[in-house]
Amino acid sequence: MWCEPRKNGVVYRERYKDPLTEKTKVVTVFKQKDTPQNKKKAQRELTAKIEATIENLQCTDNTVTLSKLQKEYLKAQRIIYKDSTVDRNESVTSSVIEILNQDAIVNNLTAQYVKSKLLDSGKELTTLNSYITRFKAMLNWGYENDYHDNMRLLTKLKQFNDTSDDSEIKTKYLEPEEAKKLLNYIQNDENWRWYYTTSILLLSGLRFGELSALEISDIDLDQLTIRISKTYDSKHDIVTTPKTDNSKRVIHIQPTLLVELKKCMLWRKELMLANNFRSNILIPNNKGDHMQIAGYEKYLRIISEKLLARRVTPHMLRHTHASLLAANGMTPDEIARRLGHSKSTITSKIYIHVTQKVIENDNRKLDQIKLFS
Repeated sequence: MWCEPRKNGVVYRERYKDPLTEKTKVVTVFKQKDTPQNKKKAQRELTAKIEATIENLQCTDNTVTLSKLQKEYLKAQRIIYKDSTVDRNESVTSSVIEILNQDAIVNNLTAQYVKSKLLDSGKELTTLNSYITRFKAMLNWGYENDYHDNMRLLTKLKQFNDTSDDSEIKTKYLEPEEAKKLLNYIQNDENWRWYYTTSILLLSGLRFGELSALEISDIDLDQLTIRISKTYDSKHDIVTTPKTDNSKRVIHIQPTLLVELKKCMLWRKELMLANNFRSNILIPNNKGDHMQIAGYEKYLRIISEKLLARRVTPHMLRHTHASLLAANGMTPDEIARRLGHSKSTITSKIYIHVTQKVIENDNRKLDQIKLFS
């Protein structure tokens, strides 16, 4: 350490080698007087500065816990992604961390420990596999940003082999008869907002947020197209971009959907006149604002448990649309373009299940045919 006098005090300096470039650099501290006491203080402060600088350049803190990793991971995500996306990721990673222990040191985790704790939680394999997908994404981010070096865990941690039977896949969507029963009940109930919400979700495959954000200008009845370019985030009460780039799409309006859209547009005109408001939203609430998913989820849950003896969610209507497309011969790629995603494990399973049913029906018909009498 050396000092350099100044008019209003003194500057203490110290050299150190930058571990990143191996070049010599200098840190400084200013004091008003060059005294033995200030010299000792300056030495301590210079040493602390050098240690902090070097520590920031060194990779991997071997004591990073799961809670610390999640905090940094979500902080970085909020810079890039929408709040709704980060909130979902926070919810999933928090569920995993609650199972594994928030104070667990990431570098000490093993695949055996993680898998055994997840299995002991008693949750369905589908849920656990979704946990693993998001948890590994967080681990990968941590590894790439030098928060841990547990490559052993990243390499060995894989999804569980889900040998779910057909009955579990069937819980992800409605059979045509169930969908009709649901629609008929809502129609007889004269709850027109939820009727058109349900029918359009079933016939278009839109997500609830996409439908809630849909405006009249997004619908071209002449060209028979719907442009999906935004989604409504109920939690944060904002209209934002769709879930993914693939979600931005233009879908075709088939005849059955065209009928429902025309009826819906007549209903919305009557609604605006009755409640004295103007709105560009296709299906507004009674004040002309966006629909809230919580109200629809509650209504759908109550009537589905009453009618079908099982709970139906808005997203199941999207899966039902996929199953209807599969049953009518559309390929997985065609269905993916319609729904606006690059891949979907559940939709793929539904496609395989439904097409297998179609084949079995074909075979049954073939069994009834006598080629030679």
